[in-house]
Amino acid sequence: VAPYDEAFHMTLVGAVGNPEMARVHLEVTEKIRIVRRMDFTQAARISATYAEHGQILLAILERNAQEARTRLHDHIAQSQKEVRKITLHALHQAGRKTRD
Repeated sequence: VAPYDEAFHMTLVGAVGNPEMARVHLEVTEKIRIVRRMDFTQAARISATYAEHGQILLAILERNAQEARTRLHDHIAQSQKEVRKITLHALHQAGRKTRD
């Protein structure tokens, strides 16, 4: 799923037509790849990602730029929140194992 997620975001950035923005986005994507992939360790997040991508695309197809921006912002924020929770949970579990 992660390669498709990256391709989705790269395609959106590329569609803007700004090669420098696409280059910078690719650099950032490569640096955060491992973190982004954590979001796909749970089936619920995979389903949610597909739904969120669909909402973004629908807003774009409807030429509703503000809605597309809002949906994209919310999608990224939710992913960050979920990855943060997964990371904290993993750290907590690792701490428990070292104490046991």
